[in-house]
Amino acid sequence: MKQIIHGVMKEGINVDIVSFEDTTFSGMNCLQFATLRGDVQMMEQLIKMGAALDIEALPPPSDLANHTGVVMKPKGCTALLLAVNGAITSRNIMSIVANGGMGGMGGMFGGNQARESYEGCVECAIQLVRLGADTSVTFQFPPGGKNHPIYQSWHVWKLEGKSIRDVATLVGSDLFEKTVEEFSAMEHQLENVNCRCGSRLPWKQCHAGKPTDPYYLTDKDDEKDVSKIKWRYSPMAPCHCNTSNSRLGLPETKKIYFKCCWDETAHREYYQCDKTSEIRVMARTAVTPMQREAMQFMQEMLKGKSEDEINALMESTQQMMKDPKFLIANRCKIVREGGAIALKAIASDNPCSKLYSWDPEVYAGVMETMDANLSFQWNDVHWALPKAELLKWTEEWNEALEQYCDNTGLTGSEREDVIKLHTASPFAPCGNVKCCKLETSVKQYSRCSKCYNIAYCSSACQKEDWKNHKQKWCKPGTRERQTTGISSGESLTQMLTK
Repeated sequence: MKQIIHGVMKEGINVDIVSFEDTTFSGMNCLQFATLRGDVQMMEQLIKMGAALDIEALPPPSDLANHTGVVMKPKGCTALLLAVNGAITSRNIMSIVANGGMGGMGGMFGGNQARESYEGCVECAIQLVRLGADTSVTFQFPPGGKNHPIYQSWHVWKLEGKSIRDVATLVGSDLFEKTVEEFSAMEHQLENVNCRCGSRLPWKQCHAGKPTDPYYLTDKDDEKDVSKIKWRYSPMAPCHCNTSNSRLGLPETKKIYFKCCWDETAHREYYQCDKTSEIRVMARTAVTPMQREAMQFMQEMLKGKSEDEINALMESTQQMMKDPKFLIANRCKIVREGGAIALKAIASDNPCSKLYSWDPEVYAGVMETMDANLSFQWNDVHWALPKAELLKWTEEWNEALEQYCDNTGLTGSEREDVIKLHTASPFAPCGNVKCCKLETSVKQYSRCSKCYNIAYCSSACQKEDWKNHKQKWCKPGTRERQTTGISSGESLTQMLTK
């Protein structure tokens, strides 16, 4: 087990795929092995490292005849099902021994062994339920295992086809029965489910204590099904940004999730599907003042409307968002009404940007001059924009600026002033706000090797700006994102419907 923990934390091994062989069942993963043995400490350590609660791992083969001497685990089994099975089995052995059964084997199975096994399995089962394990899982024989001696007790207790909820009384623990009943209700589970760090405290009293720390995710179609909830990935497990970094050839952080991408400034929420072990990433961005105003406006629009009216409005909005002319009109409206705040938002409020000094009317007018299907929002802090695209955008913007001046009848010194202030330059500024240097050749400055979203004229400038950059802009694993501001219809849709 120490080797497994070391492999997970240091070498990125997936704890859900490491299998164990046992004298009772074969083909179990680490978590299933721990719960069948009633080893609570091992179980909680594995969950702390990111183990999925309800994954079947290795399913039983289609034919047990090819596996002589091997007893396969139940079909579709989970760690919770094995813990419950272990508790029921141990309780039955204790009852038989107490009544003088099992002949000379009473000493072997009596005493502390069966009691310890029972208490361990019950404790494992209770903690799994409190962590959000699925209690609707049913007892199913593996292929060809219905007549195997190890499963004979299932016939006696009539377990086949029954869920964990159905057989809770057979465990013989009032606390387990009460826990299963309480956590079968969606509201209770969302409010009281435990954090996966091993504290045995609800998320709200532990790592999700702040309102900015969501700890669960539900899809709209599954909002009433407790088994479909995706819980936040363990805060003490190796951060999943290492997976992205490895794929992109970047150095891995080797940090736990809570010390890496958990913080709200990192904008990355990892949610785990306990049935498949897959991680769903919610890469959120900080809400700008302009976006906040748009959301407030949307909320006012939806006040007092029925669910059908809201759905109709959302559908209509989605359809309009597919129209390039509608998009460009709304972008221009936001720029004109938002003024300098809107221009700062386009540059993600980066202090190195000079867009705030531009005239919003000219900026919007230039966008309207461009072909709606090719329109974009110019951003002067374009460190992450690929060179070819940057040169293309620069040329198109400046051509549209000349056309705007022609359309508005600007001439002489007034025209020169407008063009001088609003001309797009392919040369980016140094990312250190205290430095005034501009590039003298396209993509001259070196970008931050961690996030790739900012560039500096020298290593000295990067060191001087590191504290500010690290806190506000540098997000681990963001190299693949490389955004350049609000430049798509999708982002505007999200802004209005968020």
